[in-house]
Amino acid sequence: MKAKIFINKIKGILGLSLQLAKADFKQRNEGSFLGILWYLLEPLFMLFMFLMVRNVVGQGIPNYPLYLFLGLIMFNFFRKTTSDSIKVITDNSGFIKSIKLNHEAFVVSALLKSVFSHFFEIIILLFLLVYSGISILNIVFYPLVFFFFCFFVLGISFFAATLGVYLKDFANLWRVFTRLLWLATPIFYASKLISKLNLPFDFNSLNPLYYFITIARECIAYNKVSQLSLIIGAVIFSLSFFVLGFIVFEKFKNKFSEMI
Repeated sequence: MKAKIFINKIKGILGLSLQLAKADFKQRNEGSFLGILWYLLEPLFMLFMFLMVRNVVGQGIPNYPLYLFLGLIMFNFFRKTTSDSIKVITDNSGFIKSIKLNHEAFVVSALLKSVFSHFFEIIILLFLLVYSGISILNIVFYPLVFFFFCFFVLGISFFAATLGVYLKDFANLWRVFTRLLWLATPIFYASKLISKLNLPFDFNSLNPLYYFITIARECIAYNKVSQLSLIIGAVIFSLSFFVLGFIVFEKFKNKFSEMI
């Protein structure tokens, strides 16, 4: 009986999340001159900018355009989803105070909106694969990587949504943090560059984004299976952050209406 109630709750959350995401996605693009192209401008601009200086930042990296683009779109997915989640509760205060809804649906809808825009980035990725002379079949492994990546991002988003209610300046703090994380994550430079900084610890091993981005690069750009340690690390980060984020969100969600 409890299992049936739980399944029905999950279905309700996913159904409401999808409707919210579709409505917001349509509203944002309606009347826009460029429409969905807005979602591609930033990663394409960054791609061309770093390709212009690839002899400096991308020296010695095989298939650098693919290496760079995969890092860009995955980091942007993380940044956009978590940033949108910070205000997803306060921005929907009217619904939360007046209608009994599953609060989780608002956070999941932020993830789904990013998934919609990520789909168009994948189309660009396919063109890059063809341009680089790499089989587009390599991308069949990406959905599995992206699946676990979504759980990781969703877990962080639950944290972000909760802190966004209780800390009014959290959006600004998160913006600064993601900028630092952008520089600390091997997106436009080789991952081994971090080891040359002579840090007392392996920073890449502590950075969850490194695991997901590296696995995606190896299976798509280099057609090889990642080390088992990377795969296990990605799964652990994915499930642990999701569970912890969900628990924190569930603990504090009943007080959201009082705080917003």
